[in-house]
Amino acid sequence: MTTIAGLDIGTTKVCCLAVQVQPDQPPQVVGVGVSPCRGLKQGQVVDMEQTVQAIQKAVQEAQAMGDIAIHEVFVGVTGAHIETVPRQAEIAITRPDHEVTEEDLERLRSFIQQVHLPPDRELLHVLLRQYTLDGQSGILNPLGMSATHIRAEGILITGGLTFLQNIRRCVERAGLQVKSLVLEPYASGLAVLNPQEREVGVALIDIGGGTTDVAIFAEGNLVYTGVVPLGGMNVTRDIYLMFRLSSIEEAENLKQKFGCALAERVPETEVVTYREMGTHQERRVPRRLLTEVIEERMREILEKALEEIERSGLLDRLTGGIVLTGGGACLPCTAELGRQVLGPLPVRIGAPQSHLVGLSPAHQHPTYATAAGLALYGYECLDTYEHPAIFTRLWERFVRKIKSFLKRNR
Repeated sequence: MTTIAGLDIGTTKVCCLAVQVQPDQPPQVVGVGVSPCRGLKQGQVVDMEQTVQAIQKAVQEAQAMGDIAIHEVFVGVTGAHIETVPRQAEIAITRPDHEVTEEDLERLRSFIQQVHLPPDRELLHVLLRQYTLDGQSGILNPLGMSATHIRAEGILITGGLTFLQNIRRCVERAGLQVKSLVLEPYASGLAVLNPQEREVGVALIDIGGGTTDVAIFAEGNLVYTGVVPLGGMNVTRDIYLMFRLSSIEEAENLKQKFGCALAERVPETEVVTYREMGTHQERRVPRRLLTEVIEERMREILEKALEEIERSGLLDRLTGGIVLTGGGACLPCTAELGRQVLGPLPVRIGAPQSHLVGLSPAHQHPTYATAAGLALYGYECLDTYEHPAIFTRLWERFVRKIKSFLKRNR
C-alpha cells in the first residue's frame, strides 16, 4: 500500500490531502488537514516561519485522521512568476519500417526541453500537445504509426527560481521531502475537469486566496496558463476596510456566512451585525450593501480572468465552456455572476470528482480542488511496480519493441 500526499500552500490556508493506493484499485482519501496561513502573498513566501508552522499543522491533521505517516509531498506552486513557453521539435525516422516508437517520442521530448533558460528560471513541466506525421497534423498518439518525419508541439512551464526555492525550503523545514513541484491550475484541472471538457476545450478559473489562476485545456492537454493577481482575500479586505471591522477574521466570517456574488439576489430587508474597528461596538448594515462590495470585487476578478483568456487567443475554442473552482468560487451565485461576465459560454462550479480520489461528501468542495489534483498527479507519477496503469503501458511498449524486432529480422 502506497501513501501519496498533495500539499496546497496558499495565501490563506495550507491544505494537505493524502490518498492510499492498492493494486488494481483507484486511490482513496485517508487524511485531510487544513491550517490557516498568512505566510504567502500572491504565490511568494513572505513569512517563512509562519508558512512552516502552517504546513506542519496541516500535515499533522492529515496524518492523525488517517493514522498514517507522511514523509514526502507533491507541492503546488503558482504566482505571477510562472511563465509558459511554446516549443516544437522535429526528427527523422530512418528505420526501414518507419514505425514511431517510444524512443522516438523520448527523443522529441528531449529536443523540446533543450532550451537555454535564464539562471533565474526553473523548468517545471514539459507538456506535449500534438504531433504531425509527414504533414498530417492533429495526431494525439502516434505510437505504432508510420512516418519519415515527426514533429511535436508543446509548452514548457517555468517558474522563478527564487520563488520555488523558498517554497522548497519551507516544506523541508517542516520535515518533509518535496517529491515534485506542480503547477496548481494543472493539478486542479486533473481533479475537476472531465475528459470530454479537456478534449473539446475548456477554461479553468481557480479563484484562490491571493491569486486567480487561468488555465486552458484543449485536445486533452494544458495549452495555456496565466495568473490574475487578485483573489478571495481581496474580497475579504474590501469588507474589512469598507465597514471598519474589528479584525480581518471577522470580515472573512461575514463573507462566509452572509456573502453572495450577486447583490440583486439578496433581500433588501436583511441586516447583518458586526463589531467596529477600535471601539468594538456592535454595528448593523444591510446585507445588500455587504454583497454589493463583494460583487464589485468578484466581478473585477472575473473580468480580468476573461481578459487573460482573450489574451490567449483561444476563446473561440472553449466548446466545453468555463469552470470556476477554488475557495473563491464557493460564494452563492458565483456561477450566475460568471455567466453575466463571461458571455454566452456555459459556466459551472467545479469540485473534485469523487470517483477519482474517493473523496467523502464533506470534501467534494472547490476548496480542495488543488490538493486533490496534486494527489492525483502523484498517483499518475507512481513508478512501475506501484502503478498498474503505468506497468500496463510499459508492458505494451515492450511488446511493440519485440514485434518491431521480429519484423526487422524476418
